[in-house]
Amino acid sequence: MVSMGVFHAISTEMVVGSFAIAALSTVICTMATLVPTLDARISPRLHSHLDSAAYISSIFGVLMIPAAIVTGYLTSESMGGQSSMSLSKMVFSGLCIGFWSGVISGRRLCGYRLWEHRGLSILQGVSASLGFIMTIILGSIGGQLGRGETALDLLPFDLGIYTPPSIGFVPAFVLFVFSVLTLGVVLFTQSRPIIE
Repeated sequence: MVSMGVFHAISTEMVVGSFAIAALSTVICTMATLVPTLDARISPRLHSHLDSAAYISSIFGVLMIPAAIVTGYLTSESMGGQSSMSLSKMVFSGLCIGFWSGVISGRRLCGYRLWEHRGLSILQGVSASLGFIMTIILGSIGGQLGRGETALDLLPFDLGIYTPPSIGFVPAFVLFVFSVLTLGVVLFTQSRPIIE
């Protein structure tokens, strides 16, 4: 029988892989907007493909996050219960979902013409970069929980992400639900901007 840890590994790799593609594609599109010489080297067709890859990968990654959360929870339960770092994972999961939902929302509301505006493309690139950083931190906390080590151990300083937040499980869950509801209100009631 396949253990829950295998399903968790599969779901997390799908999340990290799709967000890596999305972040790289978004950063390249942002740099093409900001650096005219790079824009001249990238064909419009390639730019369109990068934009599509970023958009679809972002959506797929966000859809896979709940599977990674559920399988991670079930894996930690089978390994003897929750640790205090699970609360940190919940907080960073909310940030990860928030940044990537912002990337998806910006692209959905503005369309491909988003890349014609420096300010919007910078915002898109920063949101994707911060979303990927949150993804790396989540994976790092998971590695610390599962194996006692992580790739971020190579850094010469401590990020302080392995200490639990000062709030308990119930307040953290309430804040998570509140953030999801707020995000839903923003996504479905916000009017579409007119890009000139």
